[in-house]
Amino acid sequence: MSDEATLRLIEKDAVREHIVRTARLLDEEALEDWLALFSEDGVYEIRAYATEIRADTVWWRSTRAELSAILAEARDHVRDPARRLHLVSPVSVEVSADRAEALSHFQIVRTDPDGASSLYVAGRYADALVKTGGRWLYERHRAVLDTRMLDSFTHLPL
Repeated sequence: MSDEATLRLIEKDAVREHIVRTARLLDEEALEDWLALFSEDGVYEIRAYATEIRADTVWWRSTRAELSAILAEARDHVRDPARRLHLVSPVSVEVSADRAEALSHFQIVRTDPDGASSLYVAGRYADALVKTGGRWLYERHRAVLDTRMLDSFTHLPL
């Protein structure tokens, strides 16, 4: 294997690790650490296809600065007391120099305070990343949902 191919594999693995770290930080509600995974001009989105109007709809779209303000107040809000567990499978990662595109499938399992677990949401992450200062960061972290009816909506990122 050539040095270039080896380096490409190393970078793809680093992107996969970034995606898995994202899920772990959300499960732990380490919101400041999660936010640090975004570039300065990074954007977070939740989208879903609305069959009624036959169009994509944007449920949430925030820049990193907007996310910082929202997440700083998250613990002060009345919220769903359930725990969430992200199950993420990176499907494809394409790397070109200091840019990457990644597609991952995900499911989030919600466990209520009584210990009952159920599938909360399913979809895919469509991500654009940029390598800055030797680290991969989200330029766009987009959750595209298959699930459109949520038992209990959350103001925390998915």
